Amino acid sequence: VAMIDPLENNLFDLPDYENTEDERFPPLPPPASPGRDDAEWAQDTGDGNQQSQTKESAVVTRNTLKRPRPRLDAHRLTSERGLPALRHMFDNVKFKGKGHEAEDLKTLIQHMEHWAHRLFPKLQFEDFIDRVESLGNKKEVQVCI
Repeated sequence: VAMIDPLENNLFDLPDYENTEDERFPPLPPPASPGRDDAEWAQDTGDGNQQSQTKESAVVTRNTLKRPRPRLDAHRLTSERGLPALRHMFDNVKFKGKGHEAEDLKTLIQHMEHWAHRLFPKLQFEDFIDRVESLGNKKEVQVCI
């Protein structure tokens, strides 16, 4: 392994950072307050053009598209993916019967969790069941059942 000669590779020609001065930046403008006009602040500091340009670029408003948050309500519960989908959810499921009740219950719960997640993925299964229980009192849901 060859040793690198520091003088040969100019490793000692580094700038002297200890004796260098930092750059000077103008002070930041104060935060905008509702009671103070920016023109007053620009007159106080003396650089009106710079402040007005900064303020114009900061005031650009964006039109945000608000998406309505989906809700688990009676309408969603009675929709095509809701309670009517349960009729066909277990068409291809074969339960083993007597002596395998734990496995059958596990299969049943897994399919119910899958249905709940497809209908409303934001809720955990336990919370989903609580919400469905409370929606079960609504007339629209009772008619669907």
